[in-house]
Formats: sequence, structure tokens, C-alpha cells
Amino acid sequence: MTLFDGLYPFYPQQRKAAVFDISTVVVIAVFLTLAFSFLLIIAGIRGRARLYWTLRVLLSLSVGAMIVGNPVKQINETIDYNEHFPWNFGADYEHSYSEGLEKGLPSPILYVAEKFIRQSPCAVHRQYRIAGHYASAVLWVAFCTWIISNILLSMPVLVYGGYMLLVTGAFTTFSLLSFSTARSSPMCLIKIGSRTLHVAYGGSFWLVLAIGLLCFLVGTTIVAMHHLNLDLLKTFFDLHEDKAEEYQEMPEVFINPHFVNKGLFPSQHSEINSI
Repeated sequence: MTLFDGLYPFYPQQRKAAVFDISTVVVIAVFLTLAFSFLLIIAGIRGRARLYWTLRVLLSLSVGAMIVGNPVKQINETIDYNEHFPWNFGADYEHSYSEGLEKGLPSPILYVAEKFIRQSPCAVHRQYRIAGHYASAVLWVAFCTWIISNILLSMPVLVYGGYMLLVTGAFTTFSLLSFSTARSSPMCLIKIGSRTLHVAYGGSFWLVLAIGLLCFLVGTTIVAMHHLNLDLLKTFFDLHEDKAEEYQEMPEVFINPHFVNKGLFPSQHSEINSI
């Protein structure tokens, strides 16, 4: 054992395996900061509106965090290793593969990477590349519709906010369907020793699916409540709460008749005295 774990101190350190995605951590930190900031100001909201605002904000933030995540990478099937071979538009996959050959990467990594080059008999590079690209683009559209739905739900046009939530769920589900087209083609068997490597949908795929179904559920509920019980819907979105609290704070008004006669009607009071 040496001071630097067997490495010379003036050379780059040994590469470590990636434990988590930095971009995903940044997105989670941003949305958690917004959530905690809202929890700090929730004490200033009175009555039932406190619970309603909490449910609305946390639900909206969870949908936004799942949609944004990292749309370029969150749908793609990922293999955890030290090397990165990008296949997004604008990236040269063959060049990255050639660099891996020059560096002398381990044969299992090169064997898996070789299955996705354009000259491979598997012919899955183009399908995965296009499917991931359009899935990412549709997710960004879903993020835009989510922002519009939040704006509409803060205005007296709640039914249109429900419609935009349905549109958000539709775009989210369509992004998953567009990516699933890449799985329709038969995948070449990737054998490493006696084991066979199988690709499967990751946790992000199922999270996006759950958020899409949640948007459908919430949007359908808002539209149904608009036609069945509009007053309850307005109460949930704090459109009647202010008037109700004003009536609760001032149930009775006491007026001094002497002050009213003297201050508001001085001319009438002088006429009575003259008579």
C-alpha cells in the first residue's frame, strides 16, 4: 500500500464507477428546494386552503420533477460501466467505439458496444437513436403543457387546466409508446460467458408511466367536478375561501346611531334643531 493506493501522486487518479447521475441529482435538488420553500410559507395560509394548497403544490412539483428528470437519458436503457458511448443526434458512436478500441477497453465492454454500431448485423443503433430522440422531444412538450396547466389552474378557468393535464398525460404516454417501438425489433443475444445480457425498462420508464396515468386521473377528476359540482371544485382551488373567511371574521357590525346622525347627516341634524 502506498500513500495514493498504489497510484503515483502526480498522475490522474483511477477512474471510479458512476454511482448516480449528477444531472438527475440537480433536478431533484431544485424541486426539493421549491417544496421546502413552500413548506416554510404554508403557515401563513389559513383554513382549509392550507391543505388544498399543500396537495396541489406537491402534486404539481412531483409531476414536473418526473417529466423533467433528464429527458435525454431517463428513458434510455442504461448499462452501468465506466465508459460512455453516446448515440444521441450529433454524437459519433463509431468514433467513440474506435477510441475504446485504441484505449484497450475490456473485451466485455467492447463486445456489448459492438452490437450497437451501424455495421452490426443487429441493426438496432438507428432504432434506439431515433426512438430516444423523439421520446425526449415529446417529454419536453409534456413539460410545456404541464406549465400551462399550472397557470390555468391558478385562474378562474379550472376546466381548461384539467384539459391541459389530460394533454400532459397524453404526451407523456405517447413518449413511452414512441420509445417502445425500438423494442418491437428482435434483439440480438448478447452472451458474456455463460450468461445472457437482457435489456429491460428501467425505473424511470415506469415512473413516467405512473405520472402519465396520474395526469389522466387528475385531469379527468377536474373536468368531471366542473360539470358535476363546480362549487366544491372552486372551494378546493381556493376561489371561495376568501369570501367565506371575510364573513367569518365580521359576523356582525355595530353602528352608533348618534355618530351616524352627527357625522354622516349634519344638514338633517341642523334642520331638526332649528325646528
